[in-house]
Amino acid sequence: MFNSWFHIRALAKYMRQTLPGSTIGNSFTFQKDELHIAIQDCDSIRDIHCSFHSALPFLKTEEQLPHPKHRIVLFKEINGIPVSRVSWHQSDRQILIELHRHGYLLFLLYGMNGNVFYLNSAHEIVTSFRKSRMLPVFDPGNFTGEKLSPIEEAALHTLISENPDINLSQLFSKAPFSVYSKTFLREICFRTNTDEQTLVVNLSKNQIRDIYREYISILKAVDQNIACIYETTPPIFSLLPLQHLAGQRKKPFDSVTDGTNYYIAQFFKTHALDDTRQFLLHRLNGNLHLLQRKLVRQEKELANLPTTDNYRTWADTILTNIYRIDQRLTSITLPKPENPAEVITIPLNPKLTASENANKYYEKSKISEKSRAQLQLTIETTANAIKRIAAWIGEVESCDNLKILRNIKSSIPKDLLEQKAAPIAAKRLPYYSFTVGKYTVLIGKSAKDNDLLSFKHARPDDFWFHAEHGPGSHVIVRNPTRQESLPNNIIETAAEIAAFYSKAKHSTVVPVIYTKRKYIWKRKDMPPGRVFTKFTKSVIVKPLDPRGFG
Repeated sequence: MFNSWFHIRALAKYMRQTLPGSTIGNSFTFQKDELHIAIQDCDSIRDIHCSFHSALPFLKTEEQLPHPKHRIVLFKEINGIPVSRVSWHQSDRQILIELHRHGYLLFLLYGMNGNVFYLNSAHEIVTSFRKSRMLPVFDPGNFTGEKLSPIEEAALHTLISENPDINLSQLFSKAPFSVYSKTFLREICFRTNTDEQTLVVNLSKNQIRDIYREYISILKAVDQNIACIYETTPPIFSLLPLQHLAGQRKKPFDSVTDGTNYYIAQFFKTHALDDTRQFLLHRLNGNLHLLQRKLVRQEKELANLPTTDNYRTWADTILTNIYRIDQRLTSITLPKPENPAEVITIPLNPKLTASENANKYYEKSKISEKSRAQLQLTIETTANAIKRIAAWIGEVESCDNLKILRNIKSSIPKDLLEQKAAPIAAKRLPYYSFTVGKYTVLIGKSAKDNDLLSFKHARPDDFWFHAEHGPGSHVIVRNPTRQESLPNNIIETAAEIAAFYSKAKHSTVVPVIYTKRKYIWKRKDMPPGRVFTKFTKSVIVKPLDPRGFG
């Protein structure tokens, strides 16, 4: 029921009893989406605190006003204005504070989308706490200070008969039940042993009577201005004892305001605990999965590692039969020294002598033995790391104390909790690059890339080529030494490449223009790839695929 219409009305009823006759003081913010309205000349309320954060938006009253060093003052127009009356909207989550001859403070308590408006006595919006495109449609006639009048049982029967194809949840969401809450409905269903999804046409007269009786009973209970906080995770706020949570531990409050303040404190306490737990589990499980995959790879590598006995047996066999081995052989089949009845085939390097082949296998045996020992040590290290992380995960999952959880967090190496940076992707270039002799040739990949190549990557003294008629790629020949002209063979090759990367690539001959990059330009409204040129020269060439240049 937290932030429900019933809860907002209960807070408004408390302010209606205590605020009239008091004075509005400074209104300010010092944290994003939080507003404080100072109250003067009131013993029990010194601050109306509105928060529109996504985790838990709330409105609460406090006996102490914060005094931050840095704050932004708001609603200067109403500083020092007395409060004449407080009322609440009949069917919406709104509270209205009437200011003596100076208009109204309108609280729209729509969760994180809420806002506070100051309206003058002509009902015109003067200013608001948050910038808002959606301005409220304000009618003071919709606000009241009277008790909620329940619907008559006959009206309930009429509503059911007119809407036989809806379920209980839909029934209570229709007028005149527009101020119900989910907790309210869940409690009615529990007390009457019905289900929210039950079609109203299937309800018996006795069930309808029981539902109405519990509806009236709950309305009377929420009018008592008490609060119950069920210490679940997260905690549950209620304006009456909930029978469907009878087995849960609860903390009762004689005042809705005290219950509200306690609930907010408990919520953020459990919210911080849950956030910290989820963060640690996310990071630890991520590292655990990486290590588990690493261990599988290491164990597979160990299983595939050649044994030192094989290499040593081959070396011993070679030395035993050294005079029977021709240097030109690539392999040989010989009897084993320890069991001549059994033969083995040994690969040989024909460039080495028999003794050199034997020494090679002795060396491989040593290397294999060393590699196996190192790999076994690495596997042991990985397995121990997995055990440590699994132990931390168990501690985190079972911890329900924020202080202890933070101690666990501080004991975990920071590198396990840091976000691993994703590999930096190679920067995409807007051109292909080829080398022709000692010259670098760049070719635009698309119309937009042509503009990037010519106006961001090319230098003023580079040479620019393009097929004379029709679309095609811009082709740039680098000119780092600022030559006045290029060799004829380079001009011809660059032109051939420009012809190949144009619409005329299948033509026998193609005219190509060229000039220096500093002699091309374009207007802002021109399409990509289109340019103006001057001082151009022309050459007729055959298209040439440059990919053969590498």
